[in-house]
Amino acid sequence: MNKSKSIPATIVRWIWFVFWALFVNAIYVWVLRPLVDDLAMYGVLLVAAIGVVWLSTIDRSLRRSWVSYTLFVLMLAQGFATLSFGSTAKLIAVTVVMIVGLWIIAVWFGKTRPWASLLGGIAVVLSQIVLPLNDWAFLPHFRVLDDSHVNLQAQNSPEAPMAIVPTNGGDAIITIDGYVPSSTELEQMALAATDSPDALFNVLQTADGEYQIIELKDVNGKLQKVNPTPADLAEVNPMDLVRAFFPYEKANWYVSHGRIYEYLTPYLTDSEAVQAALDPAAYPASFQAIANQAAAAETANWNDCLAQLGVTPHRTGVYVQNDQLLGTDAGRPISIPVKASSVVGIGHFTSTQSDQVLLVGNNALHIVDLQTGKVVATYRGTIGSPVPNDIKIGPITSGGRDAIFVNASPAYILTVRANGQWQRVYTATSPTFRFETVLSNGKGAPEIVTNDPSMIRNSPIRYFSAYRFVPDGNGHGQLVRDWRVFRTNVVNVTPLRLSSSAPDALALDIYGTGDYLVIARTNWPLLPLSCVVLALIFIGGWLYRPSRRKEGERR
Repeated sequence: MNKSKSIPATIVRWIWFVFWALFVNAIYVWVLRPLVDDLAMYGVLLVAAIGVVWLSTIDRSLRRSWVSYTLFVLMLAQGFATLSFGSTAKLIAVTVVMIVGLWIIAVWFGKTRPWASLLGGIAVVLSQIVLPLNDWAFLPHFRVLDDSHVNLQAQNSPEAPMAIVPTNGGDAIITIDGYVPSSTELEQMALAATDSPDALFNVLQTADGEYQIIELKDVNGKLQKVNPTPADLAEVNPMDLVRAFFPYEKANWYVSHGRIYEYLTPYLTDSEAVQAALDPAAYPASFQAIANQAAAAETANWNDCLAQLGVTPHRTGVYVQNDQLLGTDAGRPISIPVKASSVVGIGHFTSTQSDQVLLVGNNALHIVDLQTGKVVATYRGTIGSPVPNDIKIGPITSGGRDAIFVNASPAYILTVRANGQWQRVYTATSPTFRFETVLSNGKGAPEIVTNDPSMIRNSPIRYFSAYRFVPDGNGHGQLVRDWRVFRTNVVNVTPLRLSSSAPDALALDIYGTGDYLVIARTNWPLLPLSCVVLALIFIGGWLYRPSRRKEGERR
């Protein structure tokens, strides 16, 4: 009789151990760590207070084992999240050693229940195989639709480039993946390196740091690496693949066995770079010349690779080439002389009627009206506050004209009146604040997605956040936070849809890791619910302690 009653109790105990292993890690990621990250010392004090309250809910006879088990699952989750080995065999071996080692310590010194503890530890590892712990931070505001990984050489391309191209059924990501050529391929490359005096040197120098162009696309509901078709490559603007290092590093593309490969070389020699930097007054013009030359060389190189694959460029929209704004607008071909290096985007800046193009280059911003073919507004930077290449566009109010989000130091927002007059309506309070993208569905205030640091903590570490612009009476305004994900190094935030049945989503990659994520907004109240559950656990612990004490007195 007693044995049969103990079986359900044991099962319930095991379920409770598994639940607590996952729940306490979620509380750590969603509540405890954000408190410290956002509120500095105040957050530390709050976490300490939560810890004291939690300890007060545990019966003294169980406190040692329960605290030991909690530390065991937290350390195991953090340890598994930081593993970054090249081979699966090493990952499995180290994980097994880590589980067994921490489990022995927890059982031996912490007096935790052996089988229940082991079951909880395995549950933590399995949960991270489904979704890594570092990505749990997105869950209070997003669903992680998919993830993938590419191999990068952090010293020359710390962020994975991202070119979004349309395919049959949805969008796909064209990017790069680390590649080491075989001895036979290296010999063939060396024999073919005859196009310049230093071509052979470049081939040998970059042989262990090359990349292959790959495509990340939806395959049966899963984001997978595939070999891009020539038709998909023809849709790529090659400037989207070089933004992280343009124009100081030159991407060299070549075709081998029907695929495009890449290696990077400095565009300027050391002496040329020093000479360009020594004359600040001439720097904007020299930078513009460098950018134009680099863009022309890389575009010609890319087009040559496409020709070898049997296709011609088929780029939608507009682009700058040889001081000409080219492309199509409403089926009408465009060819407008411009003095700029690249296109930021198409929007409505001085008018809501005709399409207008925002260009950047020569330390200036230019707005070209596609209907008239003329520049309608120009914003010029200064030597002390130059105009960077990192610029986003989008509305700041529902139904309003587009604004320009400039990622300078500090970042700022520009608007343009109908007469072409520019106005700075917001300036960031932190020099590390960065705009990522603007999301607008026309139903409410647009979401201005950013990376920005804590307002209290004195640290340059930035977190993935979103704000809405609240205007004041004179045209200026402030940003009010809508949500924040405590995940750092989020870059290349780009709207896309992987398939016709998939929701509107954001593609992004994590700087320095090669990790790609596709996320979609959700209205699940996970953070409030987790706080309510934690409070109920505290209350249950306080109620359980007197009942356990009375049971002991009866015995």
